[in-house]
This record gives sequence, C-alpha cells and structure tokens, in this order.
Amino acid sequence: MALGYYIMRKNDIITYAEFTEDGIMTSYSSNFRDMEIAPLAHRCLKEQWLRKWWRERAVPVTRDQINDFLKKSGYSGPEEYLINNLGLSLTDYYWIKPIDSDLTWEKVNLFDNDFHADIFLPERECEEDDIPRYSPNSSLQGDIEKTWTIINNERSLIKGNHTKYSSESINEVIASRIHKDQKYDNYLNYELLKIKGKSYDYGCVSKMFTSQELELVPAWAVCTSEKRENDVSYFEHFLNVCVKHGMDLDRLKADLDYLILTDFILSGYDRHLNNIAVLRNAETLRFERLAPIFDSGGSMFVNRSYPKSIRELENFATTGFASRESKMLKLVTDPSVIDLSLLPAGDYIREMYHKDSQIDDNTVEKTVIWYEKKIELCRRFQMGKNVYHT
Repeated sequence: MALGYYIMRKNDIITYAEFTEDGIMTSYSSNFRDMEIAPLAHRCLKEQWLRKWWRERAVPVTRDQINDFLKKSGYSGPEEYLINNLGLSLTDYYWIKPIDSDLTWEKVNLFDNDFHADIFLPERECEEDDIPRYSPNSSLQGDIEKTWTIINNERSLIKGNHTKYSSESINEVIASRIHKDQKYDNYLNYELLKIKGKSYDYGCVSKMFTSQELELVPAWAVCTSEKRENDVSYFEHFLNVCVKHGMDLDRLKADLDYLILTDFILSGYDRHLNNIAVLRNAETLRFERLAPIFDSGGSMFVNRSYPKSIRELENFATTGFASRESKMLKLVTDPSVIDLSLLPAGDYIREMYHKDSQIDDNTVEKTVIWYEKKIELCRRFQMGKNVYHT
C-alpha cells in the first residue's frame, strides 16, 4: 500500500510523494509548489532526481555496525529507518509530513525538540517516554560509527573509529589544534572522549554548527544542482555555482586554499565532496561561506600504507576535487595562506598518538616523520619549487 507524504522545508510544502511501507519513494508529483526551496542535490537530472535525493539521504549501509542496529531495531533497511523519523536532520530543514497529520516544523524539528541518541550509545537509550522518538541519526552520513546526542543542552556529534585504534579521533584533535594556532576562524573543534564499551581508547566529540538560520549544503549537492559542461572541472563548477548563489569568490578561494594545504600537511585522503560544504541562509537561500572544516580523521596515513619515497607520495590517492595529492596542490591560488612557523612540532604529534595505549612506537615515529616531511614539502611549494622531485 502506498503511503502519501508531503516533502517539506520547514512549514512550506515542496511537493507530494508516495512511499512504500519500508520507506522507498515510488513516485512524486512534478508539480512543485516552490522549486526554489526544493533540495539542490541531483536537480540537474531530468528524471527521478528527488527519489535519488531521498535514497542518498538515508544512513549509508556501509556505516560501521549500522546493519546490526537496523536488524535489531526491526527495520528492513535505511529507508524504513529514515521514513520512521520523517527524514529529519540536524543539518538542514527538509522532512516528510503524512498528508493526514497536523504536524508542524515547530513540533518535529530537532534543533529545538529533544531526541533519542538511538545508535552507537546504547547505554543512553533509557530516556523519558514522552520524548518524541524522532532521531537525526537516520539521515546522518558517513561510514564511521557516530551519533547525534545532547550534552549539557548542546547538540553534539560523537564519532568513533574504524578500527581498535583511536587514530582517526586523534587526527581530528590535531587538525583542531592546527586551525587554532593558525588563528583560522572557520573550523569545527574536536575533543577526545571516552566511549563505554568500545575497543579503542578514545572517540571524539564536536558541537553542532548549523542552526535554524544556517543549514549545510554539501559540495556534492552544489555540484549536482546544475548541469556541468564536459570541459569544466568539478572544482570550477563548484566555484561557479557558489558565486551564482551569492558567495564572495576571493574569500571562497582563500578558504579552499587553506583547506587544501592543511589537508596536504596532514596527508588527508578523505576530503570527498560530502566532506566539503557551504552554509546557506535559511531565509534568503544565499550561500554565506564555506562550512567550517570538519571530518579530518582520514589523514596521517591512517588505514593506509606509508609511502616509501617522496616520488611514491606524488601518486598518493585522494578524493574530492582531484584524485591525487599532486593534482590538489595545482588548485591552490595562494600558497601563503598557511604560516608554517605556527604549525605544532613533531613532539605534539607524538604526545597525541601516545594517548592511545594500542598504537606501537614504530607507527608513531613513522607518522611524525611524514608529518615533518610534509611541512618541508609545503615550504618548497610556497617557494615555488617542485614539491615531489627532491
């Protein structure tokens, strides 16, 4: 039996859609009431773009331990988990409203209303029965185990690690230290956190940076909102669409230069187009600025092999706007946005990695060596020299 819902943005109806009981969107009306406020992702597709948006909104099945959670909770898949939580999120204002309900944004939104941290923190499940059962975790993206929760009345995101090591969480804290020391004003601060029942020593926690006034639009949504010509790179296309939506090009380039170079120093390899985003004004729909830098855990060669030489490093695979580190550097306009003298020394990296009782000394030393090498390579880059053929 088909279930009818309105696709909503806050209290505004976008269009009507039908779903199966297990959350699969089967059809939707092409008679949009207000196309301007519809989701941006995949708009460039001529058909079924809204179905693709809904499918990708669900928590990915590649998420660590998510399948066990879905099975235990009686969900047939991520879409059923999503529809049972009305598609709500803590990064934007989209949700689905049953056509026969009197629900409003004020009643259901998770920016103001309490919610359950129903995954990853099982010891926190026993909360008051009168709290709505809606959860922002059904639309939470990324492969690493994580959960939204409320700590001291603040909405926070807790993340774990892919393995028994705390490396990814430690990398988030190291990145936060770098941005702080650089006096950069646009990053998400992470702190280490002990998580009960986990094999690793530490996870990490950060505070929510979206609000009822500013929402998150991933770079992938930006890039797929309009058709990209074959002779235009994703990087150029991203710049063009952002400027079209009101962003200042010079500040956008400066933010991207800084992001690329700090990722280079940290040997970041996971800066895909959902780990880059912009902040959009809720009322004007104007793109305000690149979102604060987040998700830097996939760096420092965590879960990767250390290169055996500088030449091998040249082909180090990355994601996002380029497939290799060397190609990413070519996108940088101003190499001087990083003050290398303000970067923490290798001893700080040692100190942080030694917080994990399971990481051996050899791994720690290799990590420090490559961190220091990357700083020197960045210095060569700032001097206009060839980075790799040393």
